[in-house]
Amino acid sequence: MIYTRIKYFMIFIFFAIGVMLHLQFGLGSAWYLYVASFLLIITHFLFGTVGLAFARLKKGKLDEAEALLNQTKKPEWLSKKHKAYYHFTKGMIGMQQKDLETGKKHLSLALGGTLRNDKDRALVTLNLAHIAFVQKEKSDCKTLLEKAKSYKTNDLMIKEKIKELEEALSS
Repeated sequence: MIYTRIKYFMIFIFFAIGVMLHLQFGLGSAWYLYVASFLLIITHFLFGTVGLAFARLKKGKLDEAEALLNQTKKPEWLSKKHKAYYHFTKGMIGMQQKDLETGKKHLSLALGGTLRNDKDRALVTLNLAHIAFVQKEKSDCKTLLEKAKSYKTNDLMIKEKIKELEEALSS
């Protein structure tokens, strides 16, 4: 996508201008451009495109979210929080594509990571409970539902989905 290309272009421009200034006027006039290009490289590896992908996921733009996530070549290099949201987004995309094993794997990794609030933890746990229900693992589903209910969230959609899944389990 264009976001990554722009970032690469900025890194190249900052570094190239830094080299030109360094050669003409010395390090004193170029060091800040080297630092800027270095910071862009570091943020690229620590944060990737996860924030953009997660925002696209929240808007329901799964194809864009998946394309953005695919630009993150080394998810193991992401910061803890961004790695958790990488797996959250990847798991939700897997769920939407009816790939329950991929969804389960990534959502479990997200839940083990550093999600920023109880709403996100409840949403991940609820989706894991849904996968367990579909795979006819009722005891796991009940356990996950109880865990989802334990999170403090005022999100009505989450509460409604918990109630629906409890009713489906009891029938």
